[in-house]
Amino acid sequence: MATVEQNQFWESDDKIAISQKSVAIPATNGLTYSGGQRVIIEVPPNIQFFQPKQSFLEFDIKLSIPSGVEFPTLLQLDETLGGNSIIKEFRIYSGGVGKILLEEYSNYNCLTNVKYSYETNDVIRAKRALTEGSTYHSVKNRGTAGTTESHKNNTTDNPYFNNPSFKTGTDKFNDDDFKVVKCILPLHTGIFASNKVFPNMLTDGLVIDIILEDGAKVVKQLDTASRFRTLQNLPVFHSINGSANAPDDWDANATKTEFYIRNTNSMTSEDKLPFCVGEVLGFVKNDGTLSFDNASKVVIQSWETNANNLIKINLSGTDASVNTDVEADGNWFVYSRSCDFDTWSGVNYTVSNVELKLQQLDMPQGYISKMMSMMKEGGQMNYDFLSFTNYKYSQLYSDVVANIRLPLNMARAKAILSVPTDATSYKANEFISGSGGYISYDVQATRDFWHHSDKAGMVGCVDFLKEYQFFYDGKLNPSRKIDVSRTSSQVSISQGHLIELEKALVMSNINPYSFREFNKNFVLGRALSLHNGCYDTRGKDFNLQVEYSGTGKDKPDKNKLWMNFVAHLRRIVFNQNGISLQV
Repeated sequence: MATVEQNQFWESDDKIAISQKSVAIPATNGLTYSGGQRVIIEVPPNIQFFQPKQSFLEFDIKLSIPSGVEFPTLLQLDETLGGNSIIKEFRIYSGGVGKILLEEYSNYNCLTNVKYSYETNDVIRAKRALTEGSTYHSVKNRGTAGTTESHKNNTTDNPYFNNPSFKTGTDKFNDDDFKVVKCILPLHTGIFASNKVFPNMLTDGLVIDIILEDGAKVVKQLDTASRFRTLQNLPVFHSINGSANAPDDWDANATKTEFYIRNTNSMTSEDKLPFCVGEVLGFVKNDGTLSFDNASKVVIQSWETNANNLIKINLSGTDASVNTDVEADGNWFVYSRSCDFDTWSGVNYTVSNVELKLQQLDMPQGYISKMMSMMKEGGQMNYDFLSFTNYKYSQLYSDVVANIRLPLNMARAKAILSVPTDATSYKANEFISGSGGYISYDVQATRDFWHHSDKAGMVGCVDFLKEYQFFYDGKLNPSRKIDVSRTSSQVSISQGHLIELEKALVMSNINPYSFREFNKNFVLGRALSLHNGCYDTRGKDFNLQVEYSGTGKDKPDKNKLWMNFVAHLRRIVFNQNGISLQV
């Protein structure tokens, strides 16, 4: 006699045949957009069901140089985020007259940067570089002086600009030399990151509201051109005569029309130069000494390769000079001075052809009729998804002890990711080059010499944080303070902090494949539960207590805007009376 288990084995489950097709939904409020503007996409209710995780945001983007800029430089978007960097705010509303706010992401690009900094490896980064407008380390442009690997060094086949090696004479690098880049972005929101089919017909459609980030905060200079990034990865000054046996120095106040660059750092061909025609140059020694002359600027006119396989830089005019001796000893580097001037305030980008690509599912009519009938009879359907809410807190660098209150009200919270971003008010040219940005690790312990961050407002800075602890439910969590002093020293790692962060990332549905960016994008984490659990934050006072070192040179010097992203489950309730949202 057959057992129950055997009968169930031979019985087939109820299955329904579903067809799937791709649907493109264009933006409704314009054709082109730039930094600070709003993009609205309306998903009509006749797309009854769609597969969220297989949906993408597509657009074209092209960078531009402000009209008042005299000296150009090569530009690209953030190497980690790519097209995601331009999304500042992201909101999803239900359609119809109700227009319920289902999700809201303030500083979406900062949260995505946390995900992309820790959920990454070489394969994932390379894939993002193919589709999302980010860039990957170029082996052709690799450094040879033992510096850290740069993903913003590509000149030979950079997706954002044509290689400038063909430019000569007065034909300066301009807007026409920037390429149109196609970005295909997965949307990192609760609804669009869900594996569950979304019943769009029950929300009467969706309205997606996107606010774009300011151009100066997302447009970046190449690491191999800025003296504020990795100094020893810059082109190295060879001489003014190109001699292999007797290279000549460039003496102070001596006017020259040309100089030569060493083959160091892969400078073996003209297409590898990180500069363009019309760019103004300066020289920096490995001890930080600068050499340039504002009265007679060193401006590129053209370049060529000499018999010794050295790149020769021809200068425009006949009066280019420097104010300090530039010696031919291999300790002087060539950098771009184009971003030393304030005329970059209008730098921007143009976004066009914005479309939301949805994977529409066509359910059988019988299934839809049965579902609607059950709801009319008093039934309801719940749709759960993981979302984030950002609680911001402003802290002055002089506040060495701070109690950050978080007014949480989620019934099913998962984790807290706190990102202390640099809130210093930078000029546009400083954003682009990284001038004055936070130094993310000890410059004396690496071959970089210094490494200023050019991602202010999008990444966290440890800034000599000594220890931290969360307080909620009437007690301190964890029971002992988490020491961060070793990470703050910039030469070591505080293990307890990374253990706490790993648990918080997992509970936030971020797979921590790599902690390589732990000091470049510093994040504090607290898991409020483990595995599939949740924590009810309602009626509880949440506080993050941080203490900084305040003595000597090891004290904070950056004002901070804390981005406290709280991962939690949200529920959309569908019934015969409409929809409601439970947080």
